[in-house]
Amino acid sequence: MREEQPGVKVVEIKKALAHNRKLTENKGQGYTKKEYEWNVYDSSLSDFVGTFRDVLPKDYKPQRGTICDNFKDYLEASLANEKETNLTAVEFGGPGSNLFFDLKSIFQKTVGVCLEDIRDESKQEQDLKINHSIIEGDIMDVLDDNVLSKIKEKLGTNKTNLIISRMCGPLKFIDKNGAILDRLISNWYGLLSDNGMIFIQFRQFASSSNDSIKTLVEKWAAAILAKFPEINIQVSESAMRLQKREGSPEKLPAAYQLFNKN
Repeated sequence: MREEQPGVKVVEIKKALAHNRKLTENKGQGYTKKEYEWNVYDSSLSDFVGTFRDVLPKDYKPQRGTICDNFKDYLEASLANEKETNLTAVEFGGPGSNLFFDLKSIFQKTVGVCLEDIRDESKQEQDLKINHSIIEGDIMDVLDDNVLSKIKEKLGTNKTNLIISRMCGPLKFIDKNGAILDRLISNWYGLLSDNGMIFIQFRQFASSSNDSIKTLVEKWAAAILAKFPEINIQVSESAMRLQKREGSPEKLPAAYQLFNKN
C-alpha cells in the first residue's frame, strides 16, 4: 500500500521499522506501557464488533438480535462449510483470550499475538480449555518471519480461517508507512485459507483529522478489486474487511506492482 510509483523506498521502510521497534523497547512510553496499564487490553467480542460493525455486509448489520449475535452469525455463515469444520483464528496485536472465549463455539483452535504474555494462572487455565495460545512478538516487524512460523506451529496448520487486528491506542504512535502496511496485509493474506477473512483496524478514530491512511487503504482496495474481483473488500472510516473467496489468488502482488502502469 503506497503511492503510485514503482519500487519501494527502502530507506523510508527501514526508518519506520526502526521507529516502531524503538517503541517496543521503550517501556513505559507510548504503546509499550505494561499491557495491564493499557486502557484497552484483551478486548471482548463486543469491543471488536464496535470497531468492525461498519464493514459487515448489509444483511448482518445490527437489524436483529444483538450486534454480537450478528457478527457470530456472519462468521459461521461465511467460514464454515462441509469441507472445513476445524476452524482456526488469530488475533494480531492482542492476547485474544476474551475474544476467542466469546467465539469458542466457532473456532477449535486460536492464537493471540502480542508483545508480552501477562496472563494470570486462571486465564491460562481458561485458554487451555478452549485450545487458545499466546505468542509473544512484534506484529509490525514485517521482516521477521518467526511469528508466522510460530502461528502455524501452534495451530497445526499452514492456513487459518480468520485474522483480526484491533490495536486501538498503538495506532496513534506507530509509523504506518504504506509499504509496511502493504507487506503486513500481504503476509496475513498468505495465511488465509480459502474463504478466510481478515478484519483490520487501520486508524484509531474514524473522526481523525489525518485522512491520509484512509485514502491510502481505499486506493489499495480499489486497485485490488479491479484486478481481483473475486476478493471481497469493504472499507469503513477506520477499518477494513477482506475475504479470500473462491477464485482469489493465493498471494497478493506488491502494491507498487498494482499501481505501476508500465
